[in-house]
Amino acid sequence: MWGVYLVGIIAVLAAVGVVAARQPVHSAISLILNILALALLYLMLSAEFLAAAQVIVYAGAIMVLFLFVVTLLTAGKEEQEAPEILSGQRWWAGGLSVAIGLVLVLILAQTPSSGLGPAGPVGTLNALGAALWGRGFPYLLAVAMMLLTAALGVLVLNRPERPSRSSEPGSER
Repeated sequence: MWGVYLVGIIAVLAAVGVVAARQPVHSAISLILNILALALLYLMLSAEFLAAAQVIVYAGAIMVLFLFVVTLLTAGKEEQEAPEILSGQRWWAGGLSVAIGLVLVLILAQTPSSGLGPAGPVGTLNALGAALWGRGFPYLLAVAMMLLTAALGVLVLNRPERPSRSSEPGSER
């Protein structure tokens, strides 16, 4: 019983490390730790297939791809001290995250539960197929949209800066 709580705490701390890390590589390593902790939770719920898929697909393939992309996009950039342009937004985002977390904790505290075991058949291929292509298809679409948004965010944040035309001599007309 205490193992579930320990692995859950590790997963939450690794998720906080993903968001709080200043270096993209450190964030990716925290995400790998989070993925492995979730795989352990799947094993504790007797969902062996999901645990294996979590490790092979996410930790093995996608995170290696993310590390290559981060390495390639930041290869020629120098470390420079830029002014913080999102300082106010950072505090708003932190406060909103804490508020959402408290709401989720309150909802979970009021929900009756029969224990930590699975509610039904979990981890089988039939249950996975029903979750992805049955009523849970919007979840698959949401995950695809989040991955697309993350990839576009990396491209936007790492685009080269173009010099403004007004600063070039002779550009005035």
